Amino acid sequence: MIDRIDTIETIETAVAGSSGAVLHCSHTAIDPGKPALLIALPFGVPATVAQAAFSAFAPGFNVVTWESRFILNLDQDFTGDERLAPDEHVEDMLCLLRTLEIETCHLIGYCSGAGISLLAASRHPEVFSGLILVNGEYQLFRKGHASTDYQRSIDTFLPVVASSRRQAGFIFTKMAEISNAKRGGGEPTELDRQINLPFSKEEHLFRYAKNYMAYRDFDALEVAGGVRQAAFVVTGRRDEHSSMENSEAVAGAIGAVKTFVADEGDHYDFCRAGSSTLAEIGAHLGTPFTQ
Repeated sequence: MIDRIDTIETIETAVAGSSGAVLHCSHTAIDPGKPALLIALPFGVPATVAQAAFSAFAPGFNVVTWESRFILNLDQDFTGDERLAPDEHVEDMLCLLRTLEIETCHLIGYCSGAGISLLAASRHPEVFSGLILVNGEYQLFRKGHASTDYQRSIDTFLPVVASSRRQAGFIFTKMAEISNAKRGGGEPTELDRQINLPFSKEEHLFRYAKNYMAYRDFDALEVAGGVRQAAFVVTGRRDEHSSMENSEAVAGAIGAVKTFVADEGDHYDFCRAGSSTLAEIGAHLGTPFTQ
């Protein structure tokens, strides 16, 4: 479970994104006297995953996040032909900032959000003044770098899911059977529920798979070579989802960079109040860390 999180009042807003997407945006009240911090979350997870980060950084920043286009928004029709490329996610970022009248901000990218943040920072250095990449999912295992069991598994079944809604329905049913057997009747934690929301409904899964296919050939190392801002790359030795080696490779491709490896950190350290990951990010940003 997520614990010890002070409640931070957030404003939930529907924002018109790029190419017709309607984005669910969550942000603190905008104070013109504070700098801004935009958090790019993994594809398909709810904004509530950022609760711990909001609690940690809201005292010093206007904090903003959003849910990636189409995947969770079942009120918006989805044919499967929508524009889901990384460029579109970057344009969504710019739409959010324009709507909130934020001209520049620090940028945190978590998991697959780190890849999108790399692209945003390289394309728009005038907007994104600093870059923090946390437990990044960069698809480097498809280019000969280290991989995790999770990455290999996802890369095997999501292309099949994306092929049709019929396949998505079949695999969704099988996934539910396997999940129930493994759990042995035990209830998942709240963090489990939030992180696994893309796998909770057949339609979410289909949309998530379509988005994955649009991201699958992303060339993170080439993009990282174009980043000119100072960057902070964070990973954890116990991350079983995204390879620590992949984060280190991206850090090596960026010009001005510092790194932090959480010795006990897994993939979800960023989501936990009081974690060393959040503390190090706070120190990097030069703000007091709150728990």
